[in-house]
Amino acid sequence: MTARHRAHWVGMAAVAVVASGVVWALFPSVLAHPDDIFFLNAGDGLQGYYTMAYYVKYDTGLHFSGMNYPFGEHINFPSMQPLVSGGMRLLGGLGLPVGDHVIGLTNVVALLGLVLAPVVMYAVLRRTRLPVWYAAITAVLIGFMSPQIERLGGHMALSYACFVPFSWYCLIRIQEAPLRARWYLVFGLSSLLMAGASVYFLPCASFLALAHGVVFCWQRRRPGPILWRLALAALLPLLVFRGWLWYTDPIADRPINPYGFLVYLASPATIFTPVMAPFSDLWQALFHTEAANFEGWAYVGLAAAAVAVAGALRLGKRVWHRQWGRVLRPVLPVHLQSGLWAAGFMLLLAFGWPFKFAGFSWLVDYVGPLKQFRALGRFAWPFFYVFSTYAAYYLYRLWRYLHLHGAGGFAQGWLALPLLLWGIEAYIHVSTRAKAVEAGAGAAAFMDAANNPVVQQLSWTNRQARDFQAILPLPYFVMGSDKADLSGSQASFAEGYKTSLALGLPLVATYMTRTSVGQTMQHVQLLSSPLVEKELLAKLPSRKPFLLLVTPDALTWEEQRLVSLGRKLVSLPNVTLYELPIDALAATTLAQERARAQELLPTLTANKGLYSSTGKGVLLDAFKGRPDPRGRLSSGSFHEPAATFSTLYDGPLPAPADTGRYEAAVWVNTTTDYGFGNMQVKLYTAAGQILAHEIADGRRATEVQGDWVRIVVPFRRTAEAVRLEVLYDSQDLVADDLLIRPVDTDVYYYVGQGSKRQLVKNTYPLTP
Repeated sequence: MTARHRAHWVGMAAVAVVASGVVWALFPSVLAHPDDIFFLNAGDGLQGYYTMAYYVKYDTGLHFSGMNYPFGEHINFPSMQPLVSGGMRLLGGLGLPVGDHVIGLTNVVALLGLVLAPVVMYAVLRRTRLPVWYAAITAVLIGFMSPQIERLGGHMALSYACFVPFSWYCLIRIQEAPLRARWYLVFGLSSLLMAGASVYFLPCASFLALAHGVVFCWQRRRPGPILWRLALAALLPLLVFRGWLWYTDPIADRPINPYGFLVYLASPATIFTPVMAPFSDLWQALFHTEAANFEGWAYVGLAAAAVAVAGALRLGKRVWHRQWGRVLRPVLPVHLQSGLWAAGFMLLLAFGWPFKFAGFSWLVDYVGPLKQFRALGRFAWPFFYVFSTYAAYYLYRLWRYLHLHGAGGFAQGWLALPLLLWGIEAYIHVSTRAKAVEAGAGAAAFMDAANNPVVQQLSWTNRQARDFQAILPLPYFVMGSDKADLSGSQASFAEGYKTSLALGLPLVATYMTRTSVGQTMQHVQLLSSPLVEKELLAKLPSRKPFLLLVTPDALTWEEQRLVSLGRKLVSLPNVTLYELPIDALAATTLAQERARAQELLPTLTANKGLYSSTGKGVLLDAFKGRPDPRGRLSSGSFHEPAATFSTLYDGPLPAPADTGRYEAAVWVNTTTDYGFGNMQVKLYTAAGQILAHEIADGRRATEVQGDWVRIVVPFRRTAEAVRLEVLYDSQDLVADDLLIRPVDTDVYYYVGQGSKRQLVKNTYPLTP
């Protein structure tokens, strides 16, 4: 080994030692007591810990059973880092006690990714022809400025700061030896392995490789040999992953238009202006800017931002003088020549180009699986690493220029200033996250089943885990389908997860990504009124009761009804447990309602086929004249394919005149490609002045029957109101059976003919 090579490896070792020292100094509690620290003990962070722990303790293979009972879920869709949790499960199968150390192992692996980030960046910087001492310093600075550090907590699967730069390092090695297969294979295999932590890493690597291929078309004279190899290395992992998912995932109704594609974007502010206090506060005070979108954070630092300004001025000068060769192929190391352009293309995608521009939004409907990566801002990460490398190279070349022209002392002082500023920002960046993490003690008690008070109290009632089939937490949470969104509470999350792990019982609740719409709506239906039969109950593997777990939060009327059906078992300060029989949950009031209708209908007079229990004015529109065949109780329904406000009704209020509490309700089809949107009611005076404007979020609706969900907007009619407008804000809306009535009035009518004739109350069928 030559002295040069020895110095290189010594430098890499030094970077690893320094990075380890920084992590040890900033995360001492995590490293001393890894099993007792939550990087984030709420929301996505706690959910990620729970899914990993439940899988390692109770599951195997490709199936996660801890949520979405009785269906469970494919391991790709919970935030459980299949590569990491699968490795733990394998070790557990070999007899190692990893089940009790899932949180600690998860924490240590995440910090290992942080330690490796500067090491990978050192390798990149050395390939950029920078000396050992300088590459070592800037590698540490760039590594601890990584935007993925902010994911240490809420999105642990995205926190591996070494992954994206390693993908770029592979592309650098490919450019150095384009005809050798080794680095193509390393790139492809590592991309698939990274997808085992988070799927986002796979397109991030593949798109970066494809962008390089585009750049090679004008930067290389004969790009053919590298182009097809690079395209294969980029596309094959995507195809393999997609094929594996197609083969192993049986669900056909996952949401295809998740929210956020043109919302969670990066911007120049998220790249070049400070995002962390105190610099962000100062910047906003000076320039009156708004806080940057978190999903687009890829802040390169003030030193690199200054380099960006200098580079933009130089680029403008070359464009002005039409020096197109130096624009398209700048005088830089080869991998920076291509890397800056390729990462720039990735940055434009992270900005939402071209989809966010007027006249191009229609392209969103044709990008297919790309829409599943709704946080486009995350694709700015490659730009962070590439541009930070360019900034380090630029500063070094400027220092060398000054040094060679006799400004040695000045050059040294000048270089120290941006590096010092860079170091201050890097320290603020990582230490801010570390302080939040270090305050997260309590994980050991969370995982301690033996001393769990719920388990102990439950045993005193002569109940054990085997006496129940699953846990139903209240406040209820059903999240992840991008249609229904019942958000529960932090207490119901925490107590539900904790009790589930202690008892080994799954949750009749969902907090995952891209869950089946049909399965989600069956869970929401558990909160539906007694007029609706609960489809999920027929699919349960047993008739054992649910363990109803209620935290001391405000409950909705629907949740209170579930509590009334149960029998109290245990009451603790943080939680109350009930035994909820399946038969009690399955019981309906259809028979009683039919009997009541038979008594009441002979006393009522029909008005256009509608029987009003009070004689007050009502309005029903079944949209029978509409051509859309997806009718609910009869043929015809309202259909608006565009993303717009649809007018379901605009006219006078039902007569005879009545003041008081009303409701407008409509059934919306759940099988369309977009979310449920919102329903709005506006009341107007004779002069057209708005008296009231009420809105109902369709994601919160809980009345589900078949493929339809009932959206209700309560409103109060005043004497001045003469006109009513019912609007629906959605895309691809299919609606049926609009009913406007006073709340104290029931509306009966019949649909169908002959043997298919049905009696309906308030748009609910009472007969089969």
